[in-house]
Amino acid sequence: MNIAELKKLAASPLSLEARVLYAIGIKPQSLNGRIVLDYNRLTPALTVSGTGERGTVREYVPMTGDLNLFVCELVNAGLIRPAPGARQQFENWWDGVPMILPLHQQSFVTDRRTYRMNDGWHPDSTFPDTARLAGLSDSSYTPGQLAEFTSYWAGRDDLLDSHRWNLRFISFLKKVHNK
Repeated sequence: MNIAELKKLAASPLSLEARVLYAIGIKPQSLNGRIVLDYNRLTPALTVSGTGERGTVREYVPMTGDLNLFVCELVNAGLIRPAPGARQQFENWWDGVPMILPLHQQSFVTDRRTYRMNDGWHPDSTFPDTARLAGLSDSSYTPGQLAEFTSYWAGRDDLLDSHRWNLRFISFLKKVHNK
């Protein structure tokens, strides 16, 4: 995520769902600022489950029509646009359409080099803004939560950049806060 994207996400009149879809779904799945929208692959970015009162499990899974509305918001805000020559099967239906993230190349603020998780890892300076945009209102965490996260991922071979490690940590904190 870069400064231009963060500013556009914060300044545009976007729903929380559209912001989360961009920050956790579209941006991480893009390659060199391009993505073919696949609503099945984007659904998990907005899926939330948790335990409510009396142990009842509540879950929100967006419908494809809802996803499409959030994508329309992102198109209208200028965060994504159809790639040259891209065609829609139906008017204003973006599933399967190649898209460009026009702000992708502008002033990266995160380290794009990939690395394995290690015990000394901490979220980078973009973490509070990214967490807020991803729907995590309280981005604070305890040393124990950070240790649990890093020890789990340090034992795996995943290679991610700092932005993607931040997003994994945000997902972890969301699960912790919903317990």
